[in-house]
Amino acid sequence: MIKNIIKNLSNLPGWRTNRKIVVIESDDWGSIRMPNKETFDNLKNNSFSKEFSLYDKLDSLECRKDFQALLDVGSSYKDFKNKPLVFTLNTVMQNPDFKKIRDSEFNMFYGKPFLQSYQDYYGENLEDLWSKGIKENIIRPQFHAREHLNAYLWMTDLKNGNKDVLDAFDRGYFGLRTKTSSKLRKHYLATYFSESQEEFNAVSLATIQGLDMFKEVFGYDSKTFIASNYFWPKELENILLDKGVLGIQSQRGNNNTDYKKGSISIKRFKIGQKNELGQTYIVRNVLFEPYSDPNKDWIKSGIEDIDNAFFWKKPAVICMHRINFASTMDVKNRDRNLKLLNKFVSEIVRRYPEVEFMSSDELVEEIRL
Repeated sequence: MIKNIIKNLSNLPGWRTNRKIVVIESDDWGSIRMPNKETFDNLKNNSFSKEFSLYDKLDSLECRKDFQALLDVGSSYKDFKNKPLVFTLNTVMQNPDFKKIRDSEFNMFYGKPFLQSYQDYYGENLEDLWSKGIKENIIRPQFHAREHLNAYLWMTDLKNGNKDVLDAFDRGYFGLRTKTSSKLRKHYLATYFSESQEEFNAVSLATIQGLDMFKEVFGYDSKTFIASNYFWPKELENILLDKGVLGIQSQRGNNNTDYKKGSISIKRFKIGQKNELGQTYIVRNVLFEPYSDPNKDWIKSGIEDIDNAFFWKKPAVICMHRINFASTMDVKNRDRNLKLLNKFVSEIVRRYPEVEFMSSDELVEEIRL
């Protein structure tokens, strides 16, 4: 009952449309998490393994078969305008270059392009699949982060000899939960978290560099942005605007970090809301994350979320992370969730024959008209 009340209240305000628009936003593509099963097993004896999450158990860099499988789903469905199902893939542009960082004695952060990561981890080249997906309008990459990591905090703790962080580093892993030098953080995954002016400056530079990398790889500016772990300082929006970002993807509740006060506060947005810079927020109001609970009826709950969005004349913005379709740690995880995704999309098309598939940047464009 409480969840239904919250769902209705969150969909009530904001931009409205009579159209049945469906947007799928999927985060973390291109980012490494747990390198492989062997690393996971080797880390089980560390003290921080008690804090392992499902992401540590299941999430990893996507391989060629994973990516191709997602493209196959997208090409299998069309909306009433004959447009294919499109996935907004929120992409991480690089991963840490562990060797170079160690060679610098932890004095410099070095990254490795995400396309190179496929070659290093799997001996595979996925550039053709990314190009194919974009050309066929099945995927629409948008910017997530330079790396899914707060390099400022991570490098500080590596330099200072944090044992847990160094143990994880030796195995090519940075996603641990542990005691960090931050008063507010127990991990390093919130890329844009800022507790000081110095950290914000580092975060701003990484954002600018990341957006430049995005344009170099994909040939266009990212018009939308989603913050890693939904943490970002309000001042970052100025940096994003300067680089052409007009829309900000968000949850119903997001975390604002105030680096001047060293504090966190919850910020809530409604779909179509504009900030003082004129940027548009779009809010995820449908959850499809079957990795998180194999026993839940995700098709039923997802359709209920979409029904509620359409009832209040809102687009259905689906939250769906890469972890659902990564196979390196558990191939059954990918295969099970792909079947559920197919059934989910089939039911969407059956239930709403007038459905329109859009990417996040297309939705922002519609709202801004």
